[in-house]
Amino acid sequence: MEELLAYRTDLLSALAGVVHELSKTITSLPADTLHQALHTDIHTPHYLLFHLRELEAQVFAVQLPRILFEENPILPVFDDDTWMDNHYHAEEPVSAILDELVRLRQNELAWLPKLSPANWSRLARHTWWGEHTFQWWVELQVDYSFQHLKAISSVLNI
Repeated sequence: MEELLAYRTDLLSALAGVVHELSKTITSLPADTLHQALHTDIHTPHYLLFHLRELEAQVFAVQLPRILFEENPILPVFDDDTWMDNHYHAEEPVSAILDELVRLRQNELAWLPKLSPANWSRLARHTWWGEHTFQWWVELQVDYSFQHLKAISSVLNI
C-alpha cells in the first residue's frame, strides 16, 4: 500500500510538473515559431497547446468528477478532430491558453490529493478505451500532457 501511495503522489507531481514545463517551453519559443508546423507533426505549437487545453477542459475536468460521483459511468468518446475543426482559434493568445490550462490543473490538484484509495479504484467505462480505474484516467491525462510537451519541445530540439 505504501508503494501505491508513493506512486500516486508521483503521478500528481507529474500532473503539476508537466504544466510548468509546458509553460517554460512555450514561453521560450520564438514568437514566429508558434504558428509554424512542426517538423515531426502537421500541427503548430499553438495548435498543440490549444488542443491540450481543450482535452483538459472538455474531457478530464468533466469526466474525472463523473467517475467519482456516478456509479460505473459510461464516458463518451471525445471527437477531438471535429472539436478542433469547429473551435480552434489560431488568434487566441498563448498566454490565455496557458493561463486556462494552469487554472484547470490547479483546480484538479486542489482535490486529487485528498482522494481515498477507494476513489482511485473507481471504475468508468468508455466505448473506445474500455473499463478502467480512476487512476488509469489520471495516468492517461499525464501521458497526453507529456506527449504534447514532447511535440512542442521538438521545435527547440530539446
